[in-house]
Amino acid sequence: MLRSGTQLALSDVTVRYDDHVVLDRVSLTVRPGEKAGVVGDNGSGKSTLLRLLAGTRRPDNGTVTVIAPGGTGHLAQTLGLPPTAPVGRAVDLALAELRALERRMRQAEADLGHTGPDGLSAYAALVAEFEARGGHDADRRVDTTLRRLGERTALDRARPLGTLSGGQRARLALAATLAAAPEVLLLDEPPTTSTTRPSGGWRSTCSRTAARWSRSPTTASSSTG
Repeated sequence: MLRSGTQLALSDVTVRYDDHVVLDRVSLTVRPGEKAGVVGDNGSGKSTLLRLLAGTRRPDNGTVTVIAPGGTGHLAQTLGLPPTAPVGRAVDLALAELRALERRMRQAEADLGHTGPDGLSAYAALVAEFEARGGHDADRRVDTTLRRLGERTALDRARPLGTLSGGQRARLALAATLAAAPEVLLLDEPPTTSTTRPSGGWRSTCSRTAARWSRSPTTASSSTG
């Protein structure tokens, strides 16, 4: 379940691109366990709002508060990687929080001989978080989720992204994001045709798969109206 300390909020946020105001004094609060959708025309600021919550964009004015002890997963409209990048790099990018958590856990384990009781407590907390998010089998869950999304065979991790279809790239991004079992899911629906979306509808697919693999996540998603 979500922790009581989880917060997801914007207060009087303004974002400008040159002289164009995309978000004008926007305030938003999503409570733990809630699922919120943002509907609007292309260019109305939906993706910008999600990037603010993901921490990849800073507001020009106002405050953004995101506290998610169990991690944040952001499914952007594109993978943001060159066509020559391998599938494995996209997976690593989506699992970056889990990868970093595992490195911290391994380092804490190596330091146990000289850190005393406090070090043991810190290590135990890292192990508990890693196990709660299914860190040991996250890579396997990527392939399992891909099959649930309609991909019949596992994608070779060395395969260049440019050789995948639009639908395969969308499914890969969704599967890897959900496999990280984040506490907060930020899902940005592509403003494109159904050929680049997972079969069965983007939002319904997200909801079904998130319910299967995630821990009752707080979800904010965008959709073109």
